[in-house]
Amino acid sequence: MKTITSKTILMLLTGAFLVLLFNSCTKDPVIPEDETKNKLHEDSAKVTVRLVECHLHADWNEIQTNGGPHQNPESPARHIKRIQDITYELKAGQGWTLAEGSQKKFYVQKNGEYKNQGRFTPAPVYLMFIYYYNAKGELMNNQFVENGQENIHQHFFTPENIKPTFDGQIEADDNDPQKLIDYLYVDTTPWDKTYHSGEAEITGRDNPVGLKGIIRFLKDRKEFDLKVRLYHGYESKKNPQTGTFDPFYKPSGVLIQRGTWDINLNLPVVVFWSREEFIDIDEEANLEKVGEDSLDEGSNRTVHSIMETFNLTWKEALEEFITYTYKAGDAEGGAIWL
Repeated sequence: MKTITSKTILMLLTGAFLVLLFNSCTKDPVIPEDETKNKLHEDSAKVTVRLVECHLHADWNEIQTNGGPHQNPESPARHIKRIQDITYELKAGQGWTLAEGSQKKFYVQKNGEYKNQGRFTPAPVYLMFIYYYNAKGELMNNQFVENGQENIHQHFFTPENIKPTFDGQIEADDNDPQKLIDYLYVDTTPWDKTYHSGEAEITGRDNPVGLKGIIRFLKDRKEFDLKVRLYHGYESKKNPQTGTFDPFYKPSGVLIQRGTWDINLNLPVVVFWSREEFIDIDEEANLEKVGEDSLDEGSNRTVHSIMETFNLTWKEALEEFITYTYKAGDAEGGAIWL
């Protein structure tokens, strides 16, 4: 009798344990597949982010349907560049490191907010192109927009570590991303053609990826790291709670839990001056006769911003400004369009 009772108790305990185990297992989160082994694209070995200073031929709020960004022509200036590249390479044991010879920071202007025949046309704005390369050095952007990959990939751009430049000021809203930058996804299909040429449609609004974007900077005298992350969703890149895409600067927690990052880089940005600024000096001025701090207050401040940013003398900064401003050629001569 005792043996039968013991067996009965043992069976009951075993059954209870199995029920508890089953309940515990059913409450565990679903573990996704190892995406590093099941990706439909190669891992990147090199990435280049390019900024192209532009003016607009359309309202800022209509770019995603009508295009409009057009490159400002490059000048012979040594430091203030209208086309800038930063390149990172993946090195064994070191992770992502700045490539040899790469520019270290982006140097940009705060936009002026202008109206042109009723259209909002801030200037300058910057086309942002991101180029990925595999271990063989081959461009692999197509791998993020083929075989359904365009439905699970999205770049996010978030300012971090914000501080004023040497002549800037701390402001209460400095840590609000929307007060520092504005960004629009302007991806095209096909990805490597332009809307301006008539060979592609702009699809970034309806399916944001971020291989192509347009960015403008809203505050001057600021330095920050622009955190660039490429999200790889396990199943989707839409926020499951809202059914929409998360904003460019803030991937939601629930989205992060349902995916991984293919890339996570910090790009240093220096907004060292504003489009509204001008140095009151003639293109043909004899710079030997322009003494330091001899201009008006606003001009002096701008010259010192250029001096400090690029480690130049007073005369060199004046030369840089004159070259950048007056020697760029035809304003409509730029080759790069969206």
